[in-house]
Amino acid sequence: MTRYEPACEDGTLVLVADDVDDRLEVGPVDDVVDAVGGDTHAIEYDQKQRKQPWLDTDDGTLEIDVRDAVTRLNHTPEFVSELREYDMGEDRYGLPTRTVKFADRFVDILEQQGRTDAE
Repeated sequence: MTRYEPACEDGTLVLVADDVDDRLEVGPVDDVVDAVGGDTHAIEYDQKQRKQPWLDTDDGTLEIDVRDAVTRLNHTPEFVSELREYDMGEDRYGLPTRTVKFADRFVDILEQQGRTDAE
């Protein structure tokens, strides 16, 4: 299955397919960080979620380094296909719509961590 690896090229975040010749520009990493809301993003876990063995937090909060995460986490073809629907030239909140949509979906992905199917 194709996965899209993030690459930072001259300060621009690009998603590059690992097994086919395909790539998608997301936007400047600084703009992605701004659209997410800053250099860190806090995820809060409830008591049930804190029982996950992989979660290492005493206070139920996990701080994510946004710049590091957006340049390390890979994505599915479906995620990239959804982003293709948005033009880099369109302006939204002073940023390209694709950049804002990436940031919105990225936060959604972060917020889904620790949830179970029963929730």
